[in-house]
Amino acid sequence: MSTDWKSYARFFQESWKELEKEFRRGNLNPQHENDVVCYLYHALAKRLKKKGWPLYYIRTEDTHNIRKQTLRPDLNLNERLFIEVKMYPLRKYRDGWTRRKNSIRYNVRRLEEYVKHTKATTPFRVRKPVLALWFKRRDRDMKLPLEDTLIPCDLEKMLDDEAEQYKDRITIVYGPKSQ
Repeated sequence: MSTDWKSYARFFQESWKELEKEFRRGNLNPQHENDVVCYLYHALAKRLKKKGWPLYYIRTEDTHNIRKQTLRPDLNLNERLFIEVKMYPLRKYRDGWTRRKNSIRYNVRRLEEYVKHTKATTPFRVRKPVLALWFKRRDRDMKLPLEDTLIPCDLEKMLDDEAEQYKDRITIVYGPKSQ
């Protein structure tokens, strides 16, 4: 079955927007990385099904052993798009920014190694990998106004700068943010 390799990035962007939309509606409040991964899997599966593509194109925790190191992105879309999801508590971000910045750098490097390995072992055209960052602020049962759960403007600026720094190597998306 022929697939349009450009569709994978679009499917992911649409799924990420759907995740944020459901969060803003109060229908979803991810507390763990797996909550975000599961929702993205569900949203991506809907899009593949609508396009008539088989659902086995989406794999989770797809493992490759590269130089005695296990690399495992959270989602793999038919060996063409790799997605790694990370969740951070939204606390005083100035205090922990350096550590999170190092974590972003580490995950970028790992995704790049995974893509390099995949390109060497498959004839498929691989899309730029995605690092999806979700910031949680509240507990599952805690009812705060939506504005108190969104990313503050100054953290958004730092994240935009970080995404700009890596834009040629990787796509960085983050949420929940106001739109």
